[in-house]
Amino acid sequence: MHVFGLGEETGVTGGNPRGTGRTCKLHTHSGGGNRTPNPGGMKANVSVGGETSETFDVTNGVKQGCVLAPTLFSILLSAMLEEAFQGMKEGVYIQSRPDADLFNTTHFKARTKSTLVLIRELLFADDSALLAHSPQEIQRIINAFSDASKKFDLKINIKKTEVLYQPNSSRTQEVDVRVDGNILNSVPEFTYLGSTVTKDGQIDAEIQRRMAKASASFGRLHQRLWNNHHVSMKVKGKIYRAVIISTLLYGAESWTVYRRHVKKLHAFMMRHLRSILKITWIDKMTNKEILDRTGLPSMEDLLIRKNLRWTGHLMRMPQDRLPKQILFSQLHVGHRKRGRPRLRYKDTIKRNLKQRNIKLESWAKLSKQRSEWRTAVT
Repeated sequence: MHVFGLGEETGVTGGNPRGTGRTCKLHTHSGGGNRTPNPGGMKANVSVGGETSETFDVTNGVKQGCVLAPTLFSILLSAMLEEAFQGMKEGVYIQSRPDADLFNTTHFKARTKSTLVLIRELLFADDSALLAHSPQEIQRIINAFSDASKKFDLKINIKKTEVLYQPNSSRTQEVDVRVDGNILNSVPEFTYLGSTVTKDGQIDAEIQRRMAKASASFGRLHQRLWNNHHVSMKVKGKIYRAVIISTLLYGAESWTVYRRHVKKLHAFMMRHLRSILKITWIDKMTNKEILDRTGLPSMEDLLIRKNLRWTGHLMRMPQDRLPKQILFSQLHVGHRKRGRPRLRYKDTIKRNLKQRNIKLESWAKLSKQRSEWRTAVT
């Protein structure tokens, strides 16, 4: 059983009074409840029509745009995590071997040549996710996280913290995960960093949400742009790619795409383009002719470009970066089910390399040359 614990938007509030006081001296006013402006605190100017006002004190609110604020937050959160997980071994272990052949699974089974990597917390700004293989492990991790939060005078926001189970069989029973006696909400899916994570690990729900957001963006431009006869079709095609396609394929670099997904996304795009061109089925115009008129590539081509560009970026990363360690790895424990297995991300890369006629024996070396790789995958 895979268990993911998510604390959206950090899910912690509060702060140490002494630390808050020192931070206040760097920001708006002197510490505590004193509202008297601090001579060394935050000041601002207002610029209107090229003219700038005199400097004045800002006596309420936080210091927006302060480069020190994210640094202070990172230091605080790093110190808390170090306190929480010191000596803890719970989490998800992977066997990583960055010098292996990505498509040769036997390379990752060599225990002596691979490195054991522990993945327990995934952090991005104020979003954090905790990972473990079992309910017992995730409970111990959350208990340690909660205890450390109290030491730093922080509090976990129960309403913003969710648990997602990814069971390895239909017989697996869900177990309540608690924080200070409060049961965390168990959900079948949640949105993390703009992408949808589901119980079954499929991307169908994510594609459905992407299509809904892209449709909303398309509709807002209907009167102003798509029906505007003073705008050329080439310009409309470029705007469609910059606005609608970018919304539709957000995060597609990491998708494990099946043929049904490509067909669904391609049909979605073609409906939009036919609407822009005012073409119906009576006109008997092929999809290729429509793409030529708008100057857009096919959906399959767009997905391949995104996938291979991101793969090249991963290949150029240092070996100690987590994304590259995950790409060149397999789980330390567990095995795949019998029957036809699901596609892996590596399978998507291999298929796309063949589509671009890039040799599997030399692709790794080619990916290290950024300009040559970009030309090969475009």
